[in-house]
Amino acid sequence: MNQKNSSLAKNTTFLYLRMFVILLVSLFTTRIILKNLGIEDYGIYNVVGSFVSLFSFFQTAMSSANYRYFAYSIGENKQEKLNSYFKTSMVIAIIIILLTIFLGETLGNYYIWNILNVPSDRLSASFWTFQLSLISCCISTLYMPFFSDVIAHEKMSFFAYLSIVESALKIGVAYLISVSPIDHLVFYAFLILLCNLIVFVSYYLYGKVNFLECGKIFKGKISYPLLKEMGAFSGWTLFVTIADVFVMQGLNILINSFFTPVVNAARGVAVQIQGAVDQFRGNLQTAFNPQITKQYAAGSYNEMFTLMYASAKYSTFVMLFLSIPLMFSIDYVLNLWLVEVPKYTNIFLKLILISCIIDGISNPFVTAIGATGHIRRFQTIVGVVKLLLLPSCWIILLLGCAPEHLFILYLVGTLLVVFIRMKISSSAIGMKFEQLFFNIVFPIIKIAILCSVWCYCMHLFMRSNIFSFLMFCIEGAIGMLVIIYFVGLDNKEKKYIKSFIKRKYSNDFN
Repeated sequence: MNQKNSSLAKNTTFLYLRMFVILLVSLFTTRIILKNLGIEDYGIYNVVGSFVSLFSFFQTAMSSANYRYFAYSIGENKQEKLNSYFKTSMVIAIIIILLTIFLGETLGNYYIWNILNVPSDRLSASFWTFQLSLISCCISTLYMPFFSDVIAHEKMSFFAYLSIVESALKIGVAYLISVSPIDHLVFYAFLILLCNLIVFVSYYLYGKVNFLECGKIFKGKISYPLLKEMGAFSGWTLFVTIADVFVMQGLNILINSFFTPVVNAARGVAVQIQGAVDQFRGNLQTAFNPQITKQYAAGSYNEMFTLMYASAKYSTFVMLFLSIPLMFSIDYVLNLWLVEVPKYTNIFLKLILISCIIDGISNPFVTAIGATGHIRRFQTIVGVVKLLLLPSCWIILLLGCAPEHLFILYLVGTLLVVFIRMKISSSAIGMKFEQLFFNIVFPIIKIAILCSVWCYCMHLFMRSNIFSFLMFCIEGAIGMLVIIYFVGLDNKEKKYIKSFIKRKYSNDFN
């Protein structure tokens, strides 16, 4: 167990290093890109990118299946089985690429020329941006098996370092837009394509050198039973993935249809910040997820439950620690960060962050039920609930509701989905729902309320200057850490932290 804890700690460290760099780069490049592209072109890119993402649901479903089968095979310590699963995943990737191209060149082109709400002089640029984004999507699909293999093997150091390189490339992209020899929007899409190509080559070379299964892609015959098995798993995952993509990207398209590209830009900026903050939660859960699947494969259910509790609770504490101070100071942060803040950005960001915090609680349970392989009922119910959100959003827009009401409705839907996930998955893996509530949900609710009250009190003394903002961040962080330690952790967790600090203190002075 100590070795597993050490591995988790090491992987988490690499992932947080990655996250810290990506966060800084994301905040910096968004400002530069927004300035160099302009609000209108930035909004257009978000709409076009959203439509391309509608075709990426195959990719996401495939990634979930890959990860589950790779990690399960590693947990069973069966290399031949892993070889077969990897080869099958590459076949599925090629099929998905062909489907993506077909849908993109038919439905995608129709949408660009007949539905997209942009100025007429930007239609040609939107078309070429779409084509380049479609190629980028295909490249991302091709490297998904290699990416899933890296995560399943828990090689987080390579994942972190490559992400840092990718972030450095995106800094260059942000600056190169201003000296573009062609249309800025099209040139930006082309540079993003080059970045994806570099990432693909890196994953391919690393996998071929380090993992046996990556070097046997072209050896042996295709196993049609495995193709059917992984295809079935992907199919059920695909349903809920389609719901996710259609809701999130469909919201962007609805905003474009009922409002202006400026509102799309506001949503784009809010999602950008949310994505950067969510990296903190995602990194922690990414470190835990392979172990959750492997412990189930090995039959170590109590250890799996412990990992699930820790993943859900700690990752949510991290999100609360970052999101609550940000939500109280969002207007000052946005004005400090951006040259021109699109209208609605602040309210969009607050609602998206709250939804993200709630959604993250149930992610370890998605991993656990995926490990069992029995996902049909789970994915069907969750997918139906999510799909109902999009027509509901369309109806309230027809009734004349404001843009922020879309995200309020999305928040309500997220609450319902999280309850369904936890209820079904806890039953499937033999975990009592009442125990789950008192070990995870109740501590999180207490921490959220107490930390919000603390930050609200500190915000009352905040003024619109950098010194006051820094003091608010410092005082808020100290208070929240104290609350999380004394209220959010049990005695065993406190004892472990004290022991860890004592060991570090002793090593530093010996």
